[in-house]
Amino acid sequence: MGVGNRPAACASCGKRLNYKSWYYRNGKHFCKKRCWVTESQKVAKETKEAKEKIAATPAPAKEAPAAS
Repeated sequence: MGVGNRPAACASCGKRLNYKSWYYRNGKHFCKKRCWVTESQKVAKETKEAKEKIAATPAPAKEAPAAS
């Protein structure tokens, strides 16, 4: 992958990506492994909260079938 194909800044912290060392994980570019781990934890937390929110909402009541 050439330099022209990657963004100039880290997806997590916004720092400029170094020419020699950068990480490409899960479709994003990161300046350091720490930024990748931080972003992964943030996404995992948001996913967990969304699942809890969905689980907390009650299911809609089923309507009884109409008698014919």
